[in-house]
Amino acid sequence: MDGGSRQVNSGRFWRWKRDGTLREFLIEARTTEKGSYTITKKEWQDIRTEGFRTPPGLLPGMQIDIQDVKLIVIEVTAFEDLFNELIALRGKVEDIDRETD
Repeated sequence: MDGGSRQVNSGRFWRWKRDGTLREFLIEARTTEKGSYTITKKEWQDIRTEGFRTPPGLLPGMQIDIQDVKLIVIEVTAFEDLFNELIALRGKVEDIDRETD
């Protein structure tokens, strides 16, 4: 994804446990050809802990590909923050558009 980067040697060494970063998120990527994927509370808490320990402090996230369905999983509070920021930015763009008309 745009704005993302892969972690060097992800999963190979203790200090590169996750697959990548996407802006302020530490992303764990999972792919399955089965019809489902289960996220356990422990798995999510581990990603969260590692994210907070990764400078400058990252939020947990997962990219899950279930066959041809591609998903991003983040916590509701992170989604709400992103959504509110998007709405505020759209409002600023609309204000600028009105000023230039």
